[in-house]
Amino acid sequence: MERNEYRENVKKAIDEIFDQIEALRAKADNASDKVRQEYNEKIKELEMLRNQMESKLDELAQAADSKWDEVKDTVNSSLESFKEGFKKLGSLFD
Repeated sequence: MERNEYRENVKKAIDEIFDQIEALRAKADNASDKVRQEYNEKIKELEMLRNQMESKLDELAQAADSKWDEVKDTVNSSLESFKEGFKKLGSLFD
């Protein structure tokens, strides 16, 4: 996969997860105070992780060819952490 195509796919995945988080945010408005507090803590973590992911995507765009695979592996790992965080957030409402 070409670098720009990969970068766009990762960005799209991040945006889709955040769209789903917005839907969960609406559910949180109707949740108990405890669940809402847990949700807010998790969403802050995910927002920080999203910012890190976007920084890594910028690194990816600027990485030399010799470093591309290394940066790509880091981005993949961060994306998996991001997805796992989203799953945990969703489990608050199960």
